[in-house]
Amino acid sequence: MIARAGMNTAQRYLLTVAMLTVGLTVGWLFATIAYADLGYAGYRLHVPLFGDLALIGLLNSVAVLAGGLSGPPAWQAVRSLGARAALILGCLLHSLALLTLSLAPAADRLSPLTAWLLLAGVALSGPASVLFNLAGPPLMMQLSGAAGPDRLFARSAALTLITNGAASLLGGQLTTGWRWLFSGSTPIPPYQLNALLSALVVILAALPLVGLRVQPLPTATVVAGNRSFNAFWRAIRQGLVFVPGPLLISLGAALFIPYLSLFFRQRFAASDTIIGLLLALISLTTGLATLLGPRLAARFGRLPAVVLTQALAIPCLVALAFAPTLPLAALIAIVRGMLMNMATPLFEAEALAQAPPAHHATVTGMIRAAASVGYIAGPTLSAELQATAGFTTIFLIAALCYTAAVLVNAAIVVGRRSSHHSGINHQSAEHHR
Repeated sequence: MIARAGMNTAQRYLLTVAMLTVGLTVGWLFATIAYADLGYAGYRLHVPLFGDLALIGLLNSVAVLAGGLSGPPAWQAVRSLGARAALILGCLLHSLALLTLSLAPAADRLSPLTAWLLLAGVALSGPASVLFNLAGPPLMMQLSGAAGPDRLFARSAALTLITNGAASLLGGQLTTGWRWLFSGSTPIPPYQLNALLSALVVILAALPLVGLRVQPLPTATVVAGNRSFNAFWRAIRQGLVFVPGPLLISLGAALFIPYLSLFFRQRFAASDTIIGLLLALISLTTGLATLLGPRLAARFGRLPAVVLTQALAIPCLVALAFAPTLPLAALIAIVRGMLMNMATPLFEAEALAQAPPAHHATVTGMIRAAASVGYIAGPTLSAELQATAGFTTIFLIAALCYTAAVLVNAAIVVGRRSSHHSGINHQSAEHHR
């Protein structure tokens, strides 16, 4: 009975993940195109200290900025409210951001005040994503039970990737369907209808979490004074070990991931249909491969499995730089995505397993923050490199960053094995004495 109840709670969490992924993918897939259609590329808003800036650029940046600024308060919210309540709050904020997009007026009906309100509404998706990123892994640790977190972490990651791929295809079909259904007479453009429908799906995604019973974790507020402070900094030190790998990967990934579709367009003249299908296939196959993660962990251990799969992905990245044809490049991109990401959930599960439960949100925040650092300047740097050196150089630089990340993670494995053997030898010496 206990195992069955635990399985049901995990399934409810996965249902939330699936609904949230569908809503966010469909809602934001064509957001930049929607902004352009509304005339925001030509609308300039005065920003103190920075002057007049294009509204379309601000809308594409404000969520990332808001997410970064909300990091510390979000960590505290997860610790104070609990993971489940934080996820429900994240669904609400995501839904409000999508609702803002769905109601955005055309540029000729904007005033500076409504433009700032639009920015504020879209910005809510930043802290919403931070809340979900911080609260999701701790809640999965609570729901995984005696079977361990590997299986649930892998299922969640696989479900996210597979659903994202399917939702990408769905989003394109929906816009076509809206145009056919309303024959151009709808007062809300098709992309904004997608956002409106997605806002409803995202708020409904919180329902499976309502009344979800989880075993409460001890929080830092239970232990007062120096003990609480020391436990916090111990968690920080333990989490820092797992930061360099994601940081290095983000520095490489940010150079080409945002431009992967542009790479296929420029080098192979791929159509929109082919690019959309290819990106969906990368998500779907990566999601399916992620389900193999627990088996790899059982065979090699969590971190060794991460090191092995990421190391095998590096030659694929180099080969992608020199791929001569679209079919070959597509195959390489699919295999690279599978290898690079299939064991990633194990990395996070191992990091949380080494930290006190009360500080899981803190460790998760450190890892997720490191994994996003590259995206602050990486896309801008990549744009400059594309103009001067081309995609081949970009892929090779990314391969170097990935290689450094693999070496760092491998050093963690070697260090742990050395520590383990030293501990065994010490215990043996004590026994013989």
